[in-house]
Amino acid sequence: MGRALALSERWLPRIGVFLLPLAFWWDTYDQFVLPKLLLARIFLLGLAAIFIVRTLATNTIVVRRTPIDLPLLALVASAAISTIVAVNPNVSIFGTYARYDGLLTLLTYAGLFWFSAQMLHHSGDARGVIRALLAGGYLVAAIAIYQSISDSQNAGAFVPAFGTLGNSNVLGAFLAMLLPLAYGELVRAQSWSARILALNVLTVVAIALVLTFSRSAWLGALVASAIVLAATPRMALRVTVVTVGVIAIVIVVGGVSNKPGLERLVTARAMTIVDPNAWGSSRLHIWQDSISLIASRPILGYGPDTFGLVFPKFETGDWGVGARDLHQQVDKAHAEVLQIAATQGLIGLAAYLLLLAGFIRAAWRARRLNGLVLFAAFVAYLITVQLNFTALAAALPFWIFAAACLLTWDARPVTVSKALPHGPVMQVAGGIAIAGLAALMVAFVARPYLADRDLQRSVLASATSSSAAAAWAEQARSLAPQESVYAVQAGNLAFEGGHWTTARDAYQVAARLGTYNPMVYRNLALVDAQLGDRAAARAAALNALALDRFDPANQALVAQFPAAGA
Repeated sequence: MGRALALSERWLPRIGVFLLPLAFWWDTYDQFVLPKLLLARIFLLGLAAIFIVRTLATNTIVVRRTPIDLPLLALVASAAISTIVAVNPNVSIFGTYARYDGLLTLLTYAGLFWFSAQMLHHSGDARGVIRALLAGGYLVAAIAIYQSISDSQNAGAFVPAFGTLGNSNVLGAFLAMLLPLAYGELVRAQSWSARILALNVLTVVAIALVLTFSRSAWLGALVASAIVLAATPRMALRVTVVTVGVIAIVIVVGGVSNKPGLERLVTARAMTIVDPNAWGSSRLHIWQDSISLIASRPILGYGPDTFGLVFPKFETGDWGVGARDLHQQVDKAHAEVLQIAATQGLIGLAAYLLLLAGFIRAAWRARRLNGLVLFAAFVAYLITVQLNFTALAAALPFWIFAAACLLTWDARPVTVSKALPHGPVMQVAGGIAIAGLAALMVAFVARPYLADRDLQRSVLASATSSSAAAAWAEQARSLAPQESVYAVQAGNLAFEGGHWTTARDAYQVAARLGTYNPMVYRNLALVDAQLGDRAAARAAALNALALDRFDPANQALVAQFPAAGA
C-alpha cells in the first residue's frame, strides 16, 4: 500500500503535465479545449483521492505550504464574490463554450497547483515533472510543425502552427515557457547523448515557436532568453549556434512546404513587434475600451468569463475584424491584467498581483542556475499572457509546472501536520469523501463529455435526418443544461424546420444562460416575428445590435422592426 501510494504521488503529476497539452478527442464537437478540461478534472480528482488515501493510511493530515497559498486563495475568493454579483452567474460559474474560463476552471487551476505541491516531496520530484513537461511539449511541437507544413501545402499559403492546442497564440505561450527549460537541460547535460537529446528538444520547440507566428510568444521567449544568457554568459556561443541552426531549418521548412518565402514572412512578422501601428490596429483600441469597461464597475467586476457579454457596450470600433476581413467577437481584453480587472475588479487584480509577487520573491531567493531557468520559463509565459490572455490549454500544465518551480526555489518548504483520531469515524468520513469525488467525476467529467459527443452527433445528423439531429440536441441539453450552445443547436434545428415556438423557447433559454453570439438574437427576432410578436422581435433585434452594432445585418434587422409610433 505504501509503495503504491508513493508511486502514485510521484507519477500522477508527471503523467498529467505530459498528457494535458496533448489531449485531443475526435468524438466531441469541441475537439481541442473540452478534452483538456475534462482530463484536467480527472487528474485533479485523482490527486485529491491520493491525498485522502494518504491521510487515512497515516492517520495524519500533512500539508505543504507554498509562498502563494494565500494570494491564490484570495484570487479564488475574489472570483467567487464576483460570480455572486456577476452580470450572468451561469457564465461566471461554467464559462463560455470553448473558453470555459469560469470559476470552476479557476478552481481547477488552483486545485492542480495545490495538490501537485502536496505530491512533490523533493527537488528530484520537481525535476521529474519538468522533464515530463518537456517530453510532452516535444511531441506537441513536432505535431504542430507537421500540421503547419501540411496545412500550408493544402491551403497554398502559410498556415501558422497550432497543433494539439488549437490556437497559435496558445501554443506560443506554451512553447515560450518550454524554451528556457530545454536550454536548461542543455546546459546541465553531462554527456554527449544528453546534449544531443536536449539540443533536439530545444530545436524542435524553437522551430514550432517560430511557426506559431505569435508575436507575444516571441517577445516572451526573447525576454526569457535574455535572462538565461545573463545567468550563463559562457553559453552565449552555444546559443548563437543553436539560433543560427534554427533559422537555417526554418528556411528548409519553407522550401519543403513549397513556401520558400517563409523566412521573409517570419522577418516581416517579427518587425511588427516594434511597430506601434501593427499593435494599434486593434489591440491598443481593445485595451483602451477595456479600461472604460473596468471603470464602469471597478470593485468586483462583471464576473469571470463575462467579458464578451459586456464589452460591446464599450467598443468604440469594429476591433474584431481580423485577417481576410473575417469578423470575430471580442471576448477577451487581450491583456491578462485588464481581463482580471474587468471580470474580478480591482480586488481580483490586487490578489493577482500579490500572486505574481509571491512567485517573483520565491525565485529571487533561489538565484541559482536552475532557479533562474525556471524563472525565465515563468517570465516567458507571463509576458505572453499579458499580451493575450490565459487559455486553459496552456494554463493547465503551467499550474503543475508552477508547483514544481516553487518546490525547486524553496529549499526549506514549510510543512504542517496534524494527527487525526483513530476509529471508524475517520474511515466513514474518508469513504464519504471518496464517494463525493466519484460523484464529481460523473457530474463534471462524464456528463459534459457525453453532452458534447451528442452535440457532434446532432450536427452530423442534421445533414440527413432532422428528427435524429433534434433528438441528439435535446439529449445534449439534458446532460449539460447550463451550456447555452446546446440550446442554440436545438433552436437552430427547430428554426430550420419551421417549429417557431420550439425555436423561440430554445433561443430564450440560450440567451438566459449567456451568449455573446448576435446570431442567436437575430434568429430569435425572426422567430418572434413569425409568431406575430413584433415588440419581442424588436427587443431581440436590439439585443443583437447591442452585441455587434457594426454588423450591417444587425442594423438592417433593427430597421425592419421600428419602434411603436415611429
